[in-house]
Parts: sequence; C-alpha cells; structure tokens
Amino acid sequence: MFRSVIESVGLDLFLHTLLVFDQEKHKSSIQSLDCNQPKFHWVFKNIDFKQWSTAGCSQVIWLSGRPECNINQVSSYIVDLENRTLEKQRSVLYFFCSTAIGAKSIVAVFVHTLLSQIINRSPMDKKMVMVKVFLHALLEGIFKREEGVKKLLLFKKGDSQDETIKNIIKKILDTSSKHELWAALMAVLAIEHDQALLIVVDGLEEVKQSTIEKVEFSKGLREFVAHLEKRISKVKTLLTSGVDGEIKEVFEGLPCIEYDKERKGSASTHVIKLN
Repeated sequence: MFRSVIESVGLDLFLHTLLVFDQEKHKSSIQSLDCNQPKFHWVFKNIDFKQWSTAGCSQVIWLSGRPECNINQVSSYIVDLENRTLEKQRSVLYFFCSTAIGAKSIVAVFVHTLLSQIINRSPMDKKMVMVKVFLHALLEGIFKREEGVKKLLLFKKGDSQDETIKNIIKKILDTSSKHELWAALMAVLAIEHDQALLIVVDGLEEVKQSTIEKVEFSKGLREFVAHLEKRISKVKTLLTSGVDGEIKEVFEGLPCIEYDKERKGSASTHVIKLN
C-alpha cells in the first residue's frame, strides 16, 4: 500500500508536504559585499581559497571566524556569484543554519530544503523520479526498524484520496530517522553522479536545538560531504561556522581557513571564479 501511494503521489502535493525553510528570502536580507574590501582579504586573497575555487575536482573548504567577520556575507556572495554565471556549469544548493532556529529537527529541515532545491532545479522529466527515489529510500529504511513500522502503520486516513495520500507521505517523512533522511538525500543525488554541484552550508554554530543536535548534524554533514566526494566527480562544498570547539573537533582534518590563523600567502592574481 505504501509503495503504491508513493507511485501515485503528485509533485505539488509532495513539495507542499516538505518542511522547507525559505533560503532565498534569508539570503536576500544579507548585505552584499565587495570582495576587494580589506576586511574580506582573509578569505578571498587566501591561497587555500583560490585553490578551492579554481580546482577542477571535488573539494571542500571550511571557513571559521568570529561574528564580526560576517562570514554569511561571503556565503551569500558565493551563491550569487555562481547563480549570475551565464553558462551555469553546476547546480547550487545552499542552506543558512540560522533559518532553522526553533525547528524540531535541523536534519529534517536541511534535507527537505536541499531536496526541494534539487527538484526545482531539475528537468521536468526527472522531478518525479527524484521524488520516488527519495520516498522509496525512506520507506525501505523504515521497514528495517520494527518500531518504525509500528509508527508508520498509525497513519490517519483522510476524507479524500488526496488527503489520505498526503497523510501517508507526511507519516513516512515524520517516521524517518536522521540516518534515513541523509541516506535518501544521497540516493537522489546519486541519480546524476556526473552533475557538477556547489553546496554551501553557512553558520553551523547557529544550530540552537542543543549541543548534541549540533554535533550530530555536523557529523552527519561531514559524512554526507565525504560520500558525495566519492560518488560525484565535481562537487565543491563550502562550510562556515563561528569559532566553536565542538564543530572544530568534528571537522578536524578538513581544509580550513580560520580568521587570523589562515595561511598568509595570497595569489598574485585574485581569481574567485568557480571553475
């Protein structure tokens, strides 16, 4: 029955069921920057940043600094820069963690929001394929957990077919564990493993649910990025955070530019085009 519902769900109904936070509205409220301003030289004129921005293969970089560094302006600038490119070479997925303050689950909001972006940017003939891959991946994960199956069966029947389908889809989404959500998002991105991606996740210190939730999300994000680097040949990832001990411990070993601790070398020619 559940598999049948997934096969019959409509695109609009599914998208309206997702827990999506408006990233574009948030990004548009961030003050634009001039990349030649001295206050941003620690990023844009850093040799590690140049290597990341011009590399032709999958790479990740993590920016870390105090609130007065205004790293969210850098994140917004990078997203806008890529979206303004006439010949778009990659899909841009972005998430500002500050938009999810007060949300019950940061993982659910992140996964649903990125999934919505992926679907909206995909050709029409692939949108429903992605929806079904995502839902079937969640369902298979739930079926492996006895307690998950019990929760899944307690769905509320609606007065109409559309309402019943909506309730079942919502139940699948609500019953899914954090691990299942990450895995389902990976399954969707694996559909087009040759597609180039730019992923920007800003303000990890803004995850306010709890320290445990922040650390778990950071760990899940690192595993997610590592998985994509193995499966997708061209994925650039930009992660940013404040100076946070828990996040620093999780991201230990990642290429990092930390304000006032970054490598002092700068490229002779300032290039930030994301090749």
